[in-house]
Amino acid sequence: MSCPDARSTGRAARIGYVAEVANPVEWISGLLRAGKERGGAVVGGVRQRRPWVDHAIRTWQRYQECRADQLAGAVTYFAFLSFFPLIALAFAIVGYAVTVSPHAGDLVRQALNEYVPGLATRLPIDQIAAAKKGAGIIGLLGLLYAGLGWIDALRDALRQVWLHGSPRPNFLLAKASDLLTLVLLGGALIMSTLLNGTAAAATHLVLDWLNLQDSAVAEFVLRMTALGVSVSADMIVFLVLFGRISGAREPITVLLRGAVFGAVGLALLKLLGTFLLGHTTGNPIYGTFAVMVGLLVWIDITVRFILLAAAWTATSTKGPAPEPTPVPMADEVTPEPEEAGGR
Repeated sequence: MSCPDARSTGRAARIGYVAEVANPVEWISGLLRAGKERGGAVVGGVRQRRPWVDHAIRTWQRYQECRADQLAGAVTYFAFLSFFPLIALAFAIVGYAVTVSPHAGDLVRQALNEYVPGLATRLPIDQIAAAKKGAGIIGLLGLLYAGLGWIDALRDALRQVWLHGSPRPNFLLAKASDLLTLVLLGGALIMSTLLNGTAAAATHLVLDWLNLQDSAVAEFVLRMTALGVSVSADMIVFLVLFGRISGAREPITVLLRGAVFGAVGLALLKLLGTFLLGHTTGNPIYGTFAVMVGLLVWIDITVRFILLAAAWTATSTKGPAPEPTPVPMADEVTPEPEEAGGR
């Protein structure tokens, strides 16, 4: 038998190359499949060696699986509607509390500056505060609709992140539960602001006693104290969100880790909020609606982060996602078993 010479071998190689070029779709598809398999193997190895990478990937998969961006849109709608009635009701209460404490109005402004960075000074707060009596009625009616609708939308979103579905309890019991949750969240926010003010005053007192009130150390200590108190108070808010609203039956240690993750992330988000909202409200396209657009964008970003933190918490105790079942290639033929009594 004669061996193939170099000429015939080169001709065969050229024929194979021409065949690949003649069908570029299959050639490119093959390259993409090979790259995907190689990349999947690399990522799989990293996920096994680095549990935090695996957790981050599972968090993003859960976030995408439940379509959290769309859920955030529904929650943002009701949160935006409840924002101004909530301010109106707060100033209605503060309007009567000023007779006891002249600094009660500053408490509301401080809370707005903390949770809506860069926008509180541009909102018509004084006009809302002036309508003390009417604000109470309008705020109460607005909260009954928008506030309870916000809690309902947020509960459905969190339950979908935890893959629990949406139960249909008794209407009156559900609204009573939503009202209690709204009161708990409002109380947590008020406590956060009070703790910030108390901690700042106590820190000032100690620094004055040490004669360090005008030093760089004093400014650093004040900032760190305010940040620590804010994170601690926000942890309570996230515990209410994850422990009560979501209906999760996770161990308390898992919920605490999720609350810490959410509180720290929200603190970082607040630091970036001034820049983000300044860029949005400074856009001349929005004109006179710049403040409203900025508020809407900020609420949407915050809600998306809350759902991302919920996905991180919900996937804390789950194993890695199963690998997808491979799809057989079209040219693969499964061999049939030989019949008994064959040749």
